[in-house]
Amino acid sequence: MRRNLIICLLALLIPLGVQGRVTSFFDFSAGTGWSTLTYSLRGAPEGLTAKQLGSYNMTFHVGYGMMFNSYVGLGLGVDMSRYGAKAGMKGEMWWNDVTDTDGEKYNHCTSVGYWNDKQELYYVEVPLTLYFCIPTTSAVSISAELGVKYAYPFLRNTSYSGEVTHSGQYPVWGVTLTDMPNHGFTTEKLNGGGHFDAEHQIIAFAKVGVLVSLNNRVSLFAHVFGTYGFLNAIGQSAEKHELGFRGENDDFHDFMQPASSVLMTDLPSGSFRPASVGLEIGVRVHLASRSKEPCRCITDDYYYF
Repeated sequence: MRRNLIICLLALLIPLGVQGRVTSFFDFSAGTGWSTLTYSLRGAPEGLTAKQLGSYNMTFHVGYGMMFNSYVGLGLGVDMSRYGAKAGMKGEMWWNDVTDTDGEKYNHCTSVGYWNDKQELYYVEVPLTLYFCIPTTSAVSISAELGVKYAYPFLRNTSYSGEVTHSGQYPVWGVTLTDMPNHGFTTEKLNGGGHFDAEHQIIAFAKVGVLVSLNNRVSLFAHVFGTYGFLNAIGQSAEKHELGFRGENDDFHDFMQPASSVLMTDLPSGSFRPASVGLEIGVRVHLASRSKEPCRCITDDYYYF
């Protein structure tokens, strides 16, 4: 299916250069902006606030392209991109009618000062790009790009940090106990990290901006860009845990599984699709053109370069 799409695209675009001059070039660019993995955090326990926040995006691009005329071209390249997201949680979780080590009934409270859970995805991408260019002056053009990327994940990291306080509320006595490690009432500052399963991805992208020619060989460009993934980025093989748990005999309570991530809980919903918006700047190095008309580089006694 993909092969047929590419063949049809080439068949439509290549004839555009028959009557004009075919020029080729290399693009080198870097960009940054905002990204997300599109999932949401819903159904958090009462008393706990949870939201999914975005993270920064980075992208580096090297590409080769051909302009079939002054307006349309096609290119292929290699990108390296970072997408990320951050889950923030704050509040309290309660377990009522818990039995302590002395056989007394109490209500166990886990207070989350602020839980910061980051996810990072790094892709090697192969973009197929359709170029559009509209000259406005002899040196400045409006530039636009549309295309798709095949993306393969080579790094997929998760890290977390936060402060969790355990306390016991004894309604019979009218007291709340804290800072008693022997009874499990402690304050912990936790941090750690790990990895998660990630899948290959198909990403659509669009760019629009300006292209400024410095001379016959070098141009500078700046684009605003947007990307969106079509496939679920996170593997579904990992076991999901309930957010907040306690031991079978009420012997311990916790907010998050050790060395885990919010991705491994039942809190996230929706698809995990990478998306980003940002700004890209770069340089375009033009190679020698190939004219479809008879060569007129030498006329009388003058040489043109």
